[in-house]
Amino acid sequence: MEQTLGNRISENRKRLGLTQDALAEKLGVTAQAVSKWENDQSCPDITTLPKLADIFGISTDALLGRENTQVHTAEVVADTVSEEEKKSSWEFHWDAGRKGSIFFALFVILTGGLTIFARIKNLDVSFWSMLWPSFLLCFGIHKLTKEFSVAGIVSTILGGYFIVANLGIWELSIDSSLIFPGIVVLVGISLLVDALKKPRKPRFRISRNGVKLGSENSDGKTKSHCETDADSFTCNLSFGEDTHYITLPVLESGEINCSFGELTVDLSGCETLAEDCEVEASCSFGSLELRVPKRFRIEPESSTAFGDISILGQPDPIPRGTIRLDANASFGEIEIRYV
Repeated sequence: MEQTLGNRISENRKRLGLTQDALAEKLGVTAQAVSKWENDQSCPDITTLPKLADIFGISTDALLGRENTQVHTAEVVADTVSEEEKKSSWEFHWDAGRKGSIFFALFVILTGGLTIFARIKNLDVSFWSMLWPSFLLCFGIHKLTKEFSVAGIVSTILGGYFIVANLGIWELSIDSSLIFPGIVVLVGISLLVDALKKPRKPRFRISRNGVKLGSENSDGKTKSHCETDADSFTCNLSFGEDTHYITLPVLESGEINCSFGELTVDLSGCETLAEDCEVEASCSFGSLELRVPKRFRIEPESSTAFGDISILGQPDPIPRGTIRLDANASFGEIEIRYV
């Protein structure tokens, strides 16, 4: 069978010990784009091919499978982008290592901006009455960017409410003496709910060929979270887009959580399944794609709340194992794809 471009990209990436996310970082594209190339769902842009060849240490002809093909000499066209245009370009980065600084800056800007707005409108509002609601709002949003959390939701709602209430825009008829005790009760309940969530087994991160398994940026700061141990894995993604390739000799259990993002989990690297293999998948306000090799069969037990769960493809007539999938989609989409 003739090898495809996607096969050659995948083989060379694995030869160098690179994850899809690491290769995507070098090329300035998303890990989802690299995944689609390797699965022959799309092709790299023509300007990306030379960069790929340079990273792999091969010629562009070899990458395209035309190593022995005679070609004519092409005219070299100079880069049309001027130095001034390059200097004037902007590039923004959003990663886990900078979120804290970004939200602190937003907190300062929001507090100062609301105070200025109150002074312009001649509102009887103190700096303190803008400070603590702004902190609650920014803290809640910051917490939600890390993980879908009840505490984050409550903090965000309370912060937003007290900002509009202190500005006199809208206010509930509640005795002021009950406000702060009410806040304490709500925050305590939310923290209790978070603490009573299903505990996870302690895990450690492993590496292959010196590269950590999971999704990381080139500076080593984790963009999303994926860990494996001897026979199980855990993948979490919030507010982003990523792909995780799971490699295990025996898969016994797994847990996948996706909220406000697009996550792809590929189980093609799992060699065999344990007898009682079970995977839990939860998707809230996002999209989750679970890729399962055709040698395994999925038995889904699904529940949806304004969401959708679908299966694409069919397993082999005689599968070598079964994965019991507990899938839960809330305002999101879970797609199971046989590959």
